Amino acid sequence: MGLDAFVYCRCWRDGLATPCPVEPVGVDEEGYLALLLPWKRNEAAHRTFDAWQAEACPHKAMEQASEHVSNWAGVRLFQQALRAAGPERFPTLATALPNLNGGSLPADRAAVALAELDAFARTDRITDEVELIDEATGRVLMQYVESYDGVFMFGPDFRAGVDPDGFFVLDRAEPPATLFRAVRFGQRPLPGDRVELTAGGTRAVVAMRPVGGHGEPPPERLAVRSRSRSGDDFAYIVEPLRRLCTASVATGNPVMWC
Repeated sequence: MGLDAFVYCRCWRDGLATPCPVEPVGVDEEGYLALLLPWKRNEAAHRTFDAWQAEACPHKAMEQASEHVSNWAGVRLFQQALRAAGPERFPTLATALPNLNGGSLPADRAAVALAELDAFARTDRITDEVELIDEATGRVLMQYVESYDGVFMFGPDFRAGVDPDGFFVLDRAEPPATLFRAVRFGQRPLPGDRVELTAGGTRAVVAMRPVGGHGEPPPERLAVRSRSRSGDDFAYIVEPLRRLCTASVATGNPVMWC
């Protein structure tokens, strides 16, 4: 799951698409090119419209650009970086991305966002990011996502995550109690989907899978660190956004979030 987006081509607007066999066709209130008839009692007409739109012009589904922007964690990390950098530096980007699927970014705002993306990408230091790593390899296991309160593992009796104060495991009570917290720690898998967590003289056994396993031997030593991030580190989302905004400026059509 994540955020996707597309930009319509101009073929329908400029009369370059093949004629649609059903009418009326237009842009609906949400900005989608659509058959402007209710679905009920017009199902066959809507299916005809969908088949026409898929092949009405050289662009697949009449889309000039179509991108998977990022998973939601990646979107939240980008938004977090924008806040850390200062919303006044990138005001359009700071408000452009949706918090849920849906909505759009008009072409005039896409032009401003494009300039901000270029400036963002050139910035040597955007923010400091908190990460949980495998000490033996340096592999990043998880990043602190402020919007999620750092939580990245859930179980029936616990939730675990990382924040600027370290790795933590909390129980599910209200208010939650801290079962374990450390900046550097070891872990050892135990039978029955349990794990032993140790740091100094602290030891906890929790009914959870080891952190960072994912089908391979889990790391034995883990640590939380802070690392400076530049604009280059966010290319995973900057580049698809750049392509979408470029298409929006070229066509005059909005970026449609989906």
